[in-house]
Amino acid sequence: MSDTATTVRGRLREQTAEEIRVLLARRRISAAELARRAGMKQSTLARRMTGEIAFDLDDLEAIADVLDVSVTELLPAPFRLNDRSG
Repeated sequence: MSDTATTVRGRLREQTAEEIRVLLARRRISAAELARRAGMKQSTLARRMTGEIAFDLDDLEAIADVLDVSVTELLPAPFRLNDRSG
């Protein structure tokens, strides 16, 4: 795998975590509460939110359910295929 592919993937991981942090702040939900509602260990969510490990699709689905958004809304804007906001 190329260094470029690894770098891009790492940035997507971090950008997704940032999108989730923004949604949590808007809804005034703590990461601990998100982990509880999503059925995740707090330590696992923390590692994902710092970019240490990548989110998997099941985690994103659970997080989206808790935040009442679509999974695509957890992704950075350039990755939202149907995003018409900008």
